[in-house]
Amino acid sequence: MNKNIDIDGMHCAACVQRVESELLNTPGVVSATVNLISNRATVTVDPNIASDDVLSSAIDHAGYRTEAIYEPRERIFSTSAADRQNVAASEIRRALFIAAPLTVVIMALSMATMIPSLHHAFDPTTTNLILFVLTLPVVWAGRSFYVGAWRAARHFSATMDTLVTLGTGSAFLYSALIGPGAAYYDTTATIITLILLGRWLEARAKSRTAEALQALLELRAPIAHRRRNGVDTDVPIDDLLVNDTVVIRPGERIPTDGVIIEGSTSVDESMLTGESMPISKGAGSTLTGGTMNTTGVVVMSVTAVGADTVLAGIIRAVERAQESKAPIQRLADRISGVFVPIVLGIAILTFVVWYVVGDPDTALQQALVSAISVLIIACPCALGLATPTAIIVGSGAAARKGILFTTAESLEVLHQADEIIFDKTGTITEGRPQLQRTTFHSPRFNETDVLSWVAALEQQSEHPIARAISQAVTPTSVIAASEVRAIVGKGIVGVVDGHRMRIGNEALMSDAMLLIPSAVMDSVHDDAGQARTTILVAIDGTIVVSFGIADTIRPEAHSVISGLSQHVVLLTGDRDETAQAIARQAGIETVISGVLPEGKAAVVSRHQDRGVVVMVGDGINDAPALAQADVGIAMGSGTDVAKSTADITLVRADLRLVPEAIRISAATVRTIRQNLFFAFIYNVLGIPLAAGVFVSVTGWTLSPMVAAAAMALSSVTVVTNALRLKRLA
Repeated sequence: MNKNIDIDGMHCAACVQRVESELLNTPGVVSATVNLISNRATVTVDPNIASDDVLSSAIDHAGYRTEAIYEPRERIFSTSAADRQNVAASEIRRALFIAAPLTVVIMALSMATMIPSLHHAFDPTTTNLILFVLTLPVVWAGRSFYVGAWRAARHFSATMDTLVTLGTGSAFLYSALIGPGAAYYDTTATIITLILLGRWLEARAKSRTAEALQALLELRAPIAHRRRNGVDTDVPIDDLLVNDTVVIRPGERIPTDGVIIEGSTSVDESMLTGESMPISKGAGSTLTGGTMNTTGVVVMSVTAVGADTVLAGIIRAVERAQESKAPIQRLADRISGVFVPIVLGIAILTFVVWYVVGDPDTALQQALVSAISVLIIACPCALGLATPTAIIVGSGAAARKGILFTTAESLEVLHQADEIIFDKTGTITEGRPQLQRTTFHSPRFNETDVLSWVAALEQQSEHPIARAISQAVTPTSVIAASEVRAIVGKGIVGVVDGHRMRIGNEALMSDAMLLIPSAVMDSVHDDAGQARTTILVAIDGTIVVSFGIADTIRPEAHSVISGLSQHVVLLTGDRDETAQAIARQAGIETVISGVLPEGKAAVVSRHQDRGVVVMVGDGINDAPALAQADVGIAMGSGTDVAKSTADITLVRADLRLVPEAIRISAATVRTIRQNLFFAFIYNVLGIPLAAGVFVSVTGWTLSPMVAAAAMALSSVTVVTNALRLKRLA
């Protein structure tokens, strides 16, 4: 069972590592992923062992507070995450309003005492007392740091709050205990204010990273016009049930998924699929909740509600991507797990070295200032934010275009593709085959009867080719088929009107050892040369009729294929001649034909020996191959989203989204690398600079106030850099 846990009090990657470790060590927890941006843990548990109380205790033991535990489906349309981020930003802003003005006064008073002409105007003891009193409210404004550090200390852990607490606390206590002449109240106040400013800017930026998901949540209409016994009543959308009748007027959002039973209209589906042109809809057409009815009044029968709707499926897919972790992030988390203890060690070493080698008159002050600078400048926050911010913004930008990444790993891996394998039917082609040729090969049966029997058997199949035949062949009477059995990759068999029938390809005929006459083979070869699929019909052991079925190539296929830099392969279960004809039209040189669905996964596996393989299919017959590939892309309609298990789902069937997904993947990974590079370089250079390692070269050391400003800036820079990905939408 999957559970979400909303957590209060996490601020850095060390916090994430601490919570994840505690959850993974909890009996009954199978897996756990913690996201710093949403402050949420996603866990897979055995509910008989890991109850909500057990999970809550684990969070508490890690030093944090559990706000809520729930199943993801329960809060698909909840805005609680955004609300919590807004509340957090408001609390930080209030603390900043207290700290900032007082810090200005403290800084002014401290600087005034250093001006020679004003020095004698201030009594040192009185000034020290005033600074102490003014600094106390600033320390109170930054109490969240001290509370967080205390929680961590109770469980023998250390976080970003630990570093801030030790830095500001030691400066404040030193000033209070040593007294006039050695006060660092301005340092304490400035550090707290700058870090509060950084966290406020960070909180605002973090809330912007989830705008794409928030936009999806806002697509849901609050009410619906339900019609019962001819009377229309406005009801909350959550009160709708499957099979309810709903009236939708022009300019209104469609409240949930359904099928039009009366009326016609045009629907703007751009917010879900990225398709800019309105789509004409009439009786029998499907409607998707969250899309916009633009012209006519329609009456709809509800087919899905709540967590079972297409919009809910899209939101789940986006959330899965944003809550999951890319492999590169796991490396950063492991480093962050030991980062704070290492920084504490460096700070202690810095203090000892400066105390020993410094000028005896100022050694204690120099040692304290340098140690505080080390504690303050170290920033695991930047490491913790580097990857998830980019993942959230990148996946959100993709979702706006109708590309749903369901895992962060697929977002990281896609751009590394060496080879892209395309399925033929429904991917390179439209997936709507049409009957183009009917040829009778035997006078043994009446042609009208034969077509009626064919229609009766084909109506038992959901295969696109079967639908094409059954729609084109009109039966003269209603006949029932029995003993029906579909044979994957070959066709269908059954009994109709007392006759044993086989409808399918040559392989199906060969299974029954049926002789295929030369005249029939001529039709087969002719079809192959014109990219048609041949379907043979055998009745009581005789091939009676053959059909030529053609599926048109997608208009954008050739331009998309020609623009891809990866090696492209066409994979199909169709005959080689047909596959080659389609490949020529699409501009694909490598063709693998005659592969049954169960064999496609094996083909993908063999090609993975050469590099990273992406499989693009319709998500229906290609599930094993999509699962086998390094990245599986399912091309489907919006209705497929809720049930798709591919790594990436294209909400609309448009091949142009494949290179677009690769572009977004590359841009996101590039941003992640930039963020991690900045975070690592910042800490690698900043900590030695603060410790005074370069003092012989620079002639100066970094003050704690400058260190605080740099630390705050590092986190904000990482988040701001990630927000640049929004331009991809």
